[in-house]
Amino acid sequence: MRTRIFLLSVFAAACGARAFSQTPLDDILSPGRLPYLKESRLIQISSTDTTGGNNDYIVVPAGATAVLADIRGAGVITTFWVTIASGDPWFLRRILLRMYWDGERAPSVEVPIGDFFGTGMQYKHYLTPLVGMSSGGYYSYFPMPFGTRARIEVVNETGEEIGAFYYHIDYQKLSRPPAPAVARFHATWHREIRTQPGRYFTLLEAEGRGHLVGVNLSMQSYDGGLSFLEGDETIFVDGEKTPSIRGTGTEDYFNSGWYFNHGEFAAPYHGLILKDDSLGRIAAYRFHVLDAIPFRKSIRALIEHGDRNREIADYSCTAYWYQVEPHKPFPPMLKASLRIPLRVAVPNGALEAESLLPEGMGARGVEDMSSYGPDWSGMTQLRFAPYGPGAEFTLRLPASDEHCDVDLYYTKGPAYGDVDVIAGGRTVGGYAGYATSVLPGGKISLGDILSPGAPLPVTFRVRGRDARSRGCAIGLDAFVIRPRREYIPAWEIAGPFPNPRDTTRGTIGLDSVFAPEGDTSFNATYAGVDGAPVTWQKISTPASGYIDLMYLDPNTNVVTYASTFVWSPADRTFPLFLGSDDGAKVFLNGAELFRLLTIRGPEPDQNIVPLALHRGWNRLLLKIEQHLGGYGFYARIRDPERTLKYSAMKPE
Repeated sequence: MRTRIFLLSVFAAACGARAFSQTPLDDILSPGRLPYLKESRLIQISSTDTTGGNNDYIVVPAGATAVLADIRGAGVITTFWVTIASGDPWFLRRILLRMYWDGERAPSVEVPIGDFFGTGMQYKHYLTPLVGMSSGGYYSYFPMPFGTRARIEVVNETGEEIGAFYYHIDYQKLSRPPAPAVARFHATWHREIRTQPGRYFTLLEAEGRGHLVGVNLSMQSYDGGLSFLEGDETIFVDGEKTPSIRGTGTEDYFNSGWYFNHGEFAAPYHGLILKDDSLGRIAAYRFHVLDAIPFRKSIRALIEHGDRNREIADYSCTAYWYQVEPHKPFPPMLKASLRIPLRVAVPNGALEAESLLPEGMGARGVEDMSSYGPDWSGMTQLRFAPYGPGAEFTLRLPASDEHCDVDLYYTKGPAYGDVDVIAGGRTVGGYAGYATSVLPGGKISLGDILSPGAPLPVTFRVRGRDARSRGCAIGLDAFVIRPRREYIPAWEIAGPFPNPRDTTRGTIGLDSVFAPEGDTSFNATYAGVDGAPVTWQKISTPASGYIDLMYLDPNTNVVTYASTFVWSPADRTFPLFLGSDDGAKVFLNGAELFRLLTIRGPEPDQNIVPLALHRGWNRLLLKIEQHLGGYGFYARIRDPERTLKYSAMKPE
């Protein structure tokens, strides 16, 4: 409560109160004015049953717009509360909230109702002084002043009736309009289902005079990782060429750190609403109350998605701000089907099924899937309408230069059939296609079916259909072809060694020569960090391929060596695929081949290093540098014929 009272006093100042003077809004919003008599009158507009019964809600038909309030005269809304019973699992995104001030034609607030309260991605309990969801009820305490009229409405775009919509809107009726310096409340929502490489994601673009007071941002990766959090916020005010605000990372903007490594929390002005590591899903809020961002002509608030906008992810944002009307018209709102959260995340770089030339079955076409949701890669699918069981067609997957696992993403629906997938003369997968509505079917793994060489024919055959299905349609979205990463199986690890910082060159451990670089004995003991003894220790590579070095003590500002031996049947060059956290060097038979000084999170195959192996055993030595955060590496050698052999210790 103390936080809320203080917050309202800050907003009173933001709405035009001058030092050592009082305005009607101060009397309403300032905790210091609580004992003073009020000139305003509190009025509540609600969904109460005026007959005295218990039907204290409204019913909103499918496609209808319901006016929650249409207030004439001057006032300030101080509380807005709703709770909703809907059979649509995505009602938080498919009910649209709009607010209009002083007779304007274009809304000043246009946001999916769940996102307005901060929980558009998932029905989630969380609390802040300004907006939140408290055990089933959604609330807002943003002050919303108006001079002559206020209109609040919701649009039901769920496709079905909203059975019960409860609401309260409390406002203080004023005897005269607020002063000209009192700005109007605004909120808008923006989504990019797949962010554009090299282009910032826009949090807010506004013109006029006002101040940004808050953001809630929802993000989801397409690979389950969180590398998009490497992006920095960048805010340009009043047309400036160099941004006056430039951050250090997405979680840093939300006053957290290290990819939100301690999980969800709720502070008054910043918090983490949702963190789902299994989906790579994040929702966070940041209120600029003590640090509102004023603008006199314009504001352009952007954020990177990953370092230098390299990560392609699903981003959506609600921005809250105050400004003097008129405001810049908002971009068109996405249709309801494209507002819902991802149910299936097709990884970036997928091979579109509709890009392949089918052989066999005749009735086929490319279908626009945007009316069914945001989940289909490219928003289209390859669709067939076969005559019945036994009908089949073939697609040829492109040739690969290494062994690959193949995943298939498909569609289910009321007129879809059951399908077998055949490759190399055997059934490698299948699925049941019936569902009560058109849905992304998800992923089926076809296994290691793509070998180096010629294109691979894959046949799709109708096995039958569910008794409830109206047909035997087949809908194919995309193929994901993944290299079968066969990692180097074992290593000898020696470390940690110091990674000191030089005042002119930064960390210098990567280029400092420590004993393991020149010593081929694995029985030696070396002096590590602070002179602590270091010996070689064998580590087997886990199924993930990631050698996690966080077990080392210390594991901050250090370097570590990893050694293994590779046997080749002939003089031949193979590519080494390396991923590291952070920098790395690669030595082959004592010669340095590769050097990278960087700070980054680890991913497979970040760098490719040619290894000119000679016939027989070759020593491969990695040197991995660490600054802060995680520590480890991935390493594999692409060997399609599987001719190489490995040993952590050189065989006698």
